[in-house]
Amino acid sequence: MGNKHSSQRGSTTTSSTTNHSNHSSGNSTRPRGSKVVDTHVGSSFNSASTKLVDNSNSNPHTTPKSPTRTTTASISTTAPKTPLPNTTFHDKKCQAWFKSYTGLEDDEDVETEQIGPNGIAKLCDDIEVSLAAVDMLVLAYHLHADTMPIFTKDEWMKGMASLEVDSSEKLKQLMPKLVAKLKDPKEFKEFYRYIFMFAKDSDQKCMLIDTATGMMETVLEGRAHVKSFLEFLEAKKPVKVINKDQWYSFLEFSDTIAEDLSNYDGVNSAWPVLLDEYVEWRNEPSD
Repeated sequence: MGNKHSSQRGSTTTSSTTNHSNHSSGNSTRPRGSKVVDTHVGSSFNSASTKLVDNSNSNPHTTPKSPTRTTTASISTTAPKTPLPNTTFHDKKCQAWFKSYTGLEDDEDVETEQIGPNGIAKLCDDIEVSLAAVDMLVLAYHLHADTMPIFTKDEWMKGMASLEVDSSEKLKQLMPKLVAKLKDPKEFKEFYRYIFMFAKDSDQKCMLIDTATGMMETVLEGRAHVKSFLEFLEAKKPVKVINKDQWYSFLEFSDTIAEDLSNYDGVNSAWPVLLDEYVEWRNEPSD
């Protein structure tokens, strides 16, 4: 995972504002997108009530009966079940675990209550995954992390609680399952779109080209057109940034257009201009 700011990314990015090429403007693309709807499920509890009724007979010669408890017919006498406490996640243990990865940064822009690049590298060592692999991006996705390469305490605690993970050992066991979820096309699409938001500079609308190519190599490894598209970007240098429409569209292009471009329709399609230029480059005669 690279640093989004000059003090965080190292050699991969700069903090200065990068001039956008014509391809990153709205005029060079045909906006497309889809809406993702999040649902939130809430629950409520009902309580039952009872009332004490005196069944004493009004006849003075009858021995009074002891008061008896009855219930109204419309109210259940069975108390609602109390959810069992989560015994697999321990808040204090998770806080201590988070703390073990903080305070390791030389970068003054990383706050003491944040996990920065050095802390993430230590986490990778602890769970035995490569920093260059997709795993940390998948973890960031499940933590709903906002800024690369930073995990805040709030992101960590809420995310780990939802995963029921409070130790390196548990996370190490869970990571293969989280990565495997990307085999589902819908899940992967959401993950891929999240990466654009996560990897771009927070004050920019586009992703720097070096960051974008690095993310593509990691996230789209082995997919159609990735290798040749990256070669095109390197050879022609058509853009300095990748905008959201270009990023989103490339996944659809990779999924639907054959590697040999046999089903590419340059007349009736509505691909971003950058992808049209990629096709033109692919069709150029070889020297």
